[in-house]
Amino acid sequence: MAKSERSTVGERLYWCYANQAMAEMATTDRAEAYGRLHYMVRARLYKGLRTGSMSAGSLMRDQAVRMKLPQECVYCGSVQFLSIDHIVPVNRGGDDGGDNAIWACRRCNSSKSDRDLFEWWSATRGGLPPLFVVRIYMKQALRYFENRGLLGQDWRTVEGSAYDLAMLPESFPGPRELTFTPHHARKRRAAETEAESTGEGPDAGPAAGGEAAGTAAE
Repeated sequence: MAKSERSTVGERLYWCYANQAMAEMATTDRAEAYGRLHYMVRARLYKGLRTGSMSAGSLMRDQAVRMKLPQECVYCGSVQFLSIDHIVPVNRGGDDGGDNAIWACRRCNSSKSDRDLFEWWSATRGGLPPLFVVRIYMKQALRYFENRGLLGQDWRTVEGSAYDLAMLPESFPGPRELTFTPHHARKRRAAETEAESTGEGPDAGPAAGGEAAGTAAE
């Protein structure tokens, strides 16, 4: 798919959101690599978002996930010196509400400061942030630009936005390089360690929030 096909704000956001759904499904499956079904989910969701036959999942689902997570930094898993972080900084135009709030340790919160999520993560750690944070970021971005009537505008001409559209990834790393949250990463490592010690395969049950397949079905 040529980049010219993703020249508008909406197309760029839809593609990243569809990649996130594919990656979330693959990590939920504990897949070693993306398979045919994962790519089908991405293609179907991207087309559905573009045509209006599908929409991004509700942010209320993310609130339900938050209630089940341990109280720890969503970026690194630390339980020390926690505070509330705005995923999209308020002084950049982010919402000062619960949908945009997440637990973060002092170190991550200070390091991120008022930088865009993807810009901060790329500059300090490389790869992609936990998929749960990416999911919330993308849903808010879609709502932000839709409310301003900017989804059809060339993304390179957008100025003064709360989101750095240039930092949205065109592709996602393989599922083995991604995690839904630090909590889920620990559970996966524990399952794999137990499987190695017993000689059995790791439990293939859900490892994440499980929204990817549901999003594609809406």
